[in-house]
Amino acid sequence: AGYGVCHVPSAPGRHRVTCVTWRPRGTRGQRLLGTALGTPLGTPELRHPEAAVTGAGDRFRLRTETAGTVTLELGVVARNMARFGVAL
Repeated sequence: AGYGVCHVPSAPGRHRVTCVTWRPRGTRGQRLLGTALGTPLGTPELRHPEAAVTGAGDRFRLRTETAGTVTLELGVVARNMARFGVAL
């Protein structure tokens, strides 16, 4: 359980994208609870999840820890991309 940001390729076809994830660190008590339960349930969540994707300046104030990586397999179809300002 965590947050991550990665770029979606604009070229058509199949792509494999690896996204590095992170989560807020939380207090010692929250980390202990998460360890005792064997899940990240004790891990705090962002009040405004959009902060994970907006300017990195906001994230630098957070105390975070790594949450692993997620590998995505994406199929991109190039339809009307130029209309939305995406160059191929």
